[in-house]
Amino acid sequence: MAKHRNLTDSGTVRITLSTESVRLLEELAVKGVYGRNAAEVAARFVDKALENFFEKPNLTLRKSGTGAARRPRR
Repeated sequence: MAKHRNLTDSGTVRITLSTESVRLLEELAVKGVYGRNAAEVAARFVDKALENFFEKPNLTLRKSGTGAARRPRR
């Protein structure tokens, strides 16, 4: 089956994980639930973690253009 065209913009980030984390990502990929390979599974997890992170109402981004996030008050 041909791969569907990605309709969203995307970028590439290179990360290093422990061998145990890579093994777990590969196991999930074999099950095919979150992606077809470890990289796709990792991307889904990162996307979801970022969504959850920014859903918190006390977290905002600085408007200075530095890209740094402000820490939430506790």
